[in-house]
Amino acid sequence: MKALQPLFQLQQQLFVIPQMQEILVELIQEKKSFHILVYPFEGRLVHEAMSALMAYRLSKIKPISFSIAMNDYGFELFCDEPIELTEQTLKTLFSTSHLLIDLQKSVNGSEMAARAFRDIAVIGGLIFQGYPGQHKKTKHLQASASLLFKVLNEYDVQNVLLQQAYKEVFEKQMEEVRLRMALQRIQQSKIIITYPKQYTPFSFPIIADGLNRNHLSSEKLEDRIKKIQQQLLQ
Repeated sequence: MKALQPLFQLQQQLFVIPQMQEILVELIQEKKSFHILVYPFEGRLVHEAMSALMAYRLSKIKPISFSIAMNDYGFELFCDEPIELTEQTLKTLFSTSHLLIDLQKSVNGSEMAARAFRDIAVIGGLIFQGYPGQHKKTKHLQASASLLFKVLNEYDVQNVLLQQAYKEVFEKQMEEVRLRMALQRIQQSKIIITYPKQYTPFSFPIIADGLNRNHLSSEKLEDRIKKIQQQLLQ
Protein backbone atom coordinates (compact mmCIF):
# COMPACT_ATOMS: atom_id res chain seq x y z
CA MET A 1 0.00 0.00 0.00
CA LYS A 2 2.91 2.38 0.74
CA ALA A 3 4.36 1.75 -2.71
CA LEU A 4 0.99 2.32 -4.42
CA GLN A 5 0.04 5.42 -2.40
CA PRO A 6 1.56 7.98 -4.84
CA LEU A 7 -0.16 6.25 -7.77
CA PHE A 8 -3.56 6.42 -6.07
CA GLN A 9 -3.04 10.03 -5.02
CA LEU A 10 -2.21 11.09 -8.57
CA GLN A 11 -5.17 9.13 -9.96
CA GLN A 12 -7.50 10.82 -7.47
CA GLN A 13 -6.05 14.26 -8.18
CA LEU A 14 -6.34 14.04 -11.97
CA PHE A 15 -9.04 11.48 -12.69
CA VAL A 16 -11.36 9.11 -10.77
CA ILE A 17 -10.85 6.59 -7.95
CA PRO A 18 -13.62 3.94 -7.73
CA GLN A 19 -15.31 3.47 -4.35
CA MET A 20 -16.28 0.15 -2.72
CA GLN A 21 -19.46 -0.42 -4.76
CA GLU A 22 -18.12 1.04 -8.01
CA ILE A 23 -16.25 -0.31 -11.02
CA LEU A 24 -14.15 2.15 -13.02
CA VAL A 25 -13.99 1.83 -16.82
CA GLU A 26 -11.74 4.16 -18.84
CA LEU A 27 -12.20 4.51 -22.62
CA ILE A 28 -9.16 6.16 -24.21
CA GLN A 29 -9.26 6.92 -27.93
CA GLU A 30 -6.15 7.75 -29.94
CA LYS A 31 -5.72 8.43 -33.65
CA LYS A 32 -5.53 4.80 -34.76
CA SER A 33 -6.26 2.86 -31.58
CA PHE A 34 -8.82 2.44 -28.81
CA HIS A 35 -8.21 1.32 -25.24
CA ILE A 36 -10.84 -0.24 -22.98
CA LEU A 37 -9.54 -0.33 -19.40
CA VAL A 38 -11.47 -1.99 -16.58
CA TYR A 39 -10.44 -1.98 -12.91
CA PRO A 40 -12.14 -4.77 -10.88
CA PHE A 41 -9.17 -5.12 -8.39
CA GLU A 42 -9.50 -8.93 -8.38
CA GLY A 43 -5.93 -10.06 -9.10
CA ARG A 44 -4.03 -10.93 -12.27
CA LEU A 45 -5.37 -14.47 -12.77
CA VAL A 46 -9.02 -13.42 -12.51
CA HIS A 47 -8.36 -10.45 -14.79
CA GLU A 48 -6.80 -12.69 -17.44
CA ALA A 49 -9.92 -14.85 -17.52
CA MET A 50 -12.27 -11.84 -17.30
CA SER A 51 -10.53 -9.99 -20.15
CA ALA A 52 -10.64 -13.06 -22.41
CA LEU A 53 -14.34 -13.51 -21.57
CA MET A 54 -15.12 -9.84 -22.31
CA ALA A 55 -13.16 -9.93 -25.58
CA TYR A 56 -15.02 -13.06 -26.71
CA ARG A 57 -18.43 -11.60 -25.89
CA LEU A 58 -17.60 -8.32 -27.65
CA SER A 59 -16.45 -10.27 -30.72
CA LYS A 60 -19.90 -11.90 -30.85
CA ILE A 61 -21.49 -8.43 -31.13
CA LYS A 62 -19.20 -7.29 -33.97
CA PRO A 63 -16.18 -8.81 -35.78
CA ILE A 64 -13.13 -7.35 -34.08
CA SER A 65 -9.66 -8.31 -32.81
CA PHE A 66 -8.17 -7.41 -29.45
CA SER A 67 -4.78 -7.31 -27.80
CA ILE A 68 -5.06 -8.02 -24.07
CA ALA A 69 -2.92 -6.84 -21.15
CA MET A 70 -3.54 -6.98 -17.40
CA ASN A 71 -2.07 -6.52 -13.94
CA ASP A 72 -3.28 -7.07 -10.37
CA TYR A 73 -5.82 -4.24 -10.34
CA GLY A 74 -7.15 -4.07 -13.91
CA PHE A 75 -6.99 -5.13 -17.54
CA GLU A 76 -6.96 -3.62 -21.03
CA LEU A 77 -8.59 -4.56 -24.33
CA PHE A 78 -6.77 -2.80 -27.17
CA CYS A 79 -8.25 -2.57 -30.68
CA ASP A 80 -8.07 -0.38 -33.79
CA GLU A 81 -11.61 1.02 -33.74
CA PRO A 82 -13.82 2.66 -31.08
CA ILE A 83 -16.60 0.68 -29.39
CA GLU A 84 -19.66 2.28 -27.81
CA LEU A 85 -20.10 0.97 -24.29
CA THR A 86 -22.85 1.85 -21.82
CA GLU A 87 -23.31 0.69 -18.23
CA GLN A 88 -26.03 -1.72 -19.36
CA THR A 89 -23.82 -3.14 -22.14
CA LEU A 90 -20.99 -3.71 -19.67
CA LYS A 91 -23.33 -5.41 -17.19
CA THR A 92 -24.32 -7.79 -20.02
CA LEU A 93 -20.67 -8.44 -20.92
CA PHE A 94 -19.92 -9.30 -17.28
CA SER A 95 -22.96 -11.54 -16.82
CA THR A 96 -22.62 -15.02 -15.27
CA SER A 97 -25.09 -16.46 -17.83
CA HIS A 98 -23.54 -19.27 -19.93
CA LEU A 99 -20.28 -18.58 -18.09
CA LEU A 100 -18.63 -22.00 -18.49
CA ILE A 101 -19.54 -22.26 -22.19
CA ASP A 102 -18.27 -18.76 -22.96
CA LEU A 103 -15.13 -19.34 -20.87
CA GLN A 104 -14.24 -22.44 -22.86
CA LYS A 105 -14.77 -20.61 -26.14
CA SER A 106 -12.76 -17.62 -24.94
CA VAL A 107 -9.90 -19.92 -23.91
CA ASN A 108 -9.90 -21.38 -27.42
CA GLY A 109 -9.33 -17.89 -28.77
CA SER A 110 -6.68 -16.87 -26.23
CA GLU A 111 -3.11 -17.89 -25.43
CA MET A 112 -3.88 -19.31 -21.97
CA ALA A 113 -4.36 -22.92 -23.03
CA ALA A 114 -1.47 -22.66 -25.51
CA ARG A 115 0.88 -21.57 -22.71
CA ALA A 116 -0.30 -24.40 -20.45
CA PHE A 117 0.17 -26.84 -23.32
CA ARG A 118 3.85 -25.86 -23.67
CA ASP A 119 4.83 -27.33 -20.29
CA ILE A 120 2.66 -30.39 -20.85
CA ALA A 121 4.19 -30.99 -24.30
CA VAL A 122 7.72 -30.68 -22.89
CA ILE A 123 7.01 -33.18 -20.10
CA GLY A 124 5.25 -35.48 -22.58
CA GLY A 125 8.32 -35.50 -24.85
CA LEU A 126 6.57 -33.86 -27.81
CA ILE A 127 9.04 -30.97 -27.95
CA PHE A 128 12.82 -31.30 -28.18
CA GLN A 129 14.41 -28.93 -25.63
CA GLY A 130 17.89 -29.04 -27.13
CA TYR A 131 21.12 -30.86 -26.37
CA PRO A 132 22.79 -30.62 -22.92
CA GLY A 133 24.23 -27.14 -22.51
CA GLN A 134 22.40 -25.93 -25.61
CA HIS A 135 18.82 -25.59 -24.42
CA LYS A 136 16.37 -23.85 -26.71
CA LYS A 137 15.09 -20.42 -25.71
CA THR A 138 11.64 -20.18 -24.13
CA LYS A 139 10.23 -18.29 -27.11
CA HIS A 140 11.34 -21.11 -29.45
CA LEU A 141 9.71 -23.73 -27.22
CA GLN A 142 6.54 -21.63 -27.13
CA ALA A 143 6.52 -21.34 -30.95
CA SER A 144 6.85 -25.13 -31.34
CA ALA A 145 4.17 -25.75 -28.70
CA SER A 146 1.80 -23.23 -30.30
CA LEU A 147 2.10 -24.99 -33.64
CA LEU A 148 1.38 -28.38 -32.07
CA PHE A 149 -1.48 -26.88 -30.08
CA LYS A 150 -3.15 -25.49 -33.22
CA VAL A 151 -2.77 -28.79 -35.10
CA LEU A 152 -4.22 -30.87 -32.24
CA ASN A 153 -6.99 -28.32 -31.68
CA GLU A 154 -8.04 -28.67 -35.30
CA TYR A 155 -7.50 -32.36 -36.00
CA ASP A 156 -7.45 -34.19 -32.63
CA VAL A 157 -9.68 -32.35 -30.16
CA GLN A 158 -9.90 -35.38 -27.84
CA ASN A 159 -6.10 -35.62 -27.48
CA VAL A 160 -5.26 -36.39 -23.84
CA LEU A 161 -2.50 -33.78 -23.58
CA LEU A 162 -4.70 -31.12 -25.17
CA GLN A 163 -7.53 -31.86 -22.74
CA GLN A 164 -5.06 -31.70 -19.86
CA ALA A 165 -4.05 -28.18 -20.95
CA TYR A 166 -7.67 -27.01 -20.87
CA LYS A 167 -8.22 -28.72 -17.51
CA GLU A 168 -5.23 -26.93 -15.96
CA VAL A 169 -6.39 -23.57 -17.29
CA PHE A 170 -9.86 -23.96 -15.79
CA GLU A 171 -8.76 -25.42 -12.46
CA LYS A 172 -5.50 -23.59 -11.72
CA GLN A 173 -5.38 -20.45 -13.83
CA MET A 174 -8.92 -19.17 -14.25
CA GLU A 175 -10.10 -19.64 -10.66
CA GLU A 176 -13.66 -20.07 -11.92
CA VAL A 177 -15.21 -19.71 -8.44
CA ARG A 178 -13.44 -16.38 -7.79
CA LEU A 179 -14.29 -15.20 -11.31
CA ARG A 180 -17.99 -15.96 -10.81
CA MET A 181 -17.99 -14.09 -7.48
CA ALA A 182 -16.24 -11.12 -9.12
CA LEU A 183 -18.81 -11.01 -11.93
CA GLN A 184 -21.64 -11.13 -9.38
CA ARG A 185 -20.06 -8.21 -7.51
CA ILE A 186 -19.86 -6.19 -10.75
CA GLN A 187 -23.57 -6.84 -11.37
CA GLN A 188 -24.34 -5.24 -8.00
CA SER A 189 -21.95 -2.31 -8.45
CA LYS A 190 -22.26 1.02 -10.22
CA ILE A 191 -20.13 1.19 -13.35
CA ILE A 192 -18.41 4.55 -13.83
CA ILE A 193 -17.39 5.20 -17.45
CA THR A 194 -14.83 7.96 -18.10
CA TYR A 195 -13.22 9.24 -21.32
CA PRO A 196 -9.69 10.46 -20.47
CA LYS A 197 -7.83 12.45 -23.13
CA GLN A 198 -4.54 10.86 -22.13
CA TYR A 199 -3.19 7.84 -20.25
CA THR A 200 -4.13 7.84 -16.57
CA PRO A 201 -1.92 6.74 -13.64
CA PHE A 202 -4.02 3.54 -13.43
CA SER A 203 -3.86 2.81 -17.15
CA PHE A 204 -0.20 3.58 -17.83
CA PRO A 205 1.35 0.41 -16.24
CA ILE A 206 -1.15 -1.85 -18.04
CA ILE A 207 -0.68 -0.17 -21.42
CA ALA A 208 3.11 -0.24 -20.96
CA ASP A 209 2.92 -3.98 -20.26
CA GLY A 210 0.97 -4.46 -23.49
CA LEU A 211 3.64 -2.61 -25.50
CA ASN A 212 5.93 -5.60 -25.15
CA ARG A 213 3.59 -7.89 -27.08
CA ASN A 214 2.17 -7.94 -30.60
CA HIS A 215 4.21 -4.91 -31.70
CA LEU A 216 7.05 -4.64 -34.21
CA SER A 217 9.50 -1.92 -33.24
CA SER A 218 13.23 -1.22 -33.44
CA GLU A 219 13.09 0.73 -30.16
CA LYS A 220 13.78 -0.80 -26.77
CA LEU A 221 10.73 -1.13 -24.52
CA GLU A 222 12.31 1.18 -21.91
CA ASP A 223 12.89 3.90 -24.56
CA ARG A 224 9.30 3.68 -25.79
CA ILE A 225 7.96 3.98 -22.22
CA LYS A 226 10.20 7.00 -21.56
CA LYS A 227 8.95 8.63 -24.77
CA ILE A 228 5.32 8.18 -23.68
CA GLN A 229 6.18 9.57 -20.23
CA GLN A 230 7.69 12.68 -21.84
CA GLN A 231 4.57 13.18 -23.96
CA LEU A 232 2.37 12.95 -20.85
CA LEU A 233 4.52 15.42 -18.93
CA GLN A 234 4.30 17.90 -21.82
